[in-house]
Amino acid sequence: MADFGLQLDQFVNQTEKLVIPDQKTQKAMTQAGAKVFEEHLREATPRTDHKDVKYGHLQDNVMSQNTDINGEDNGNATVGFGKKAYVARFLNDGTIKMPASHFVDNARRESVDAVFAAERKVYDAMGGGK
Repeated sequence: MADFGLQLDQFVNQTEKLVIPDQKTQKAMTQAGAKVFEEHLREATPRTDHKDVKYGHLQDNVMSQNTDINGEDNGNATVGFGKKAYVARFLNDGTIKMPASHFVDNARRESVDAVFAAERKVYDAMGGGK
């Protein structure tokens, strides 16, 4: 009789192939979800009348990339504000002189279903939802 630990390892390896998508599928899924969240975050980002000639408005700096935050191509995607991230943090979290607006947190919460639907659509299209 085989060791119980070996049996569990074999079971995990077999089910992992059925559940976890390959990197190509995962990359396409997260990119689709990132695009949905990027658009929702752009809509939720506050816009002022102030004209910043060098960087533009915070809304115009919302971007996504099809790598993780360090630039590694591992199937993850990242959504953020680029060089204006520090301004977004001040607006979202607040400061001593300015109350928090939590627009990033709210946008993330509100877009969960839409992001999941976009990722699921790609997963099914690539043959994952057999």
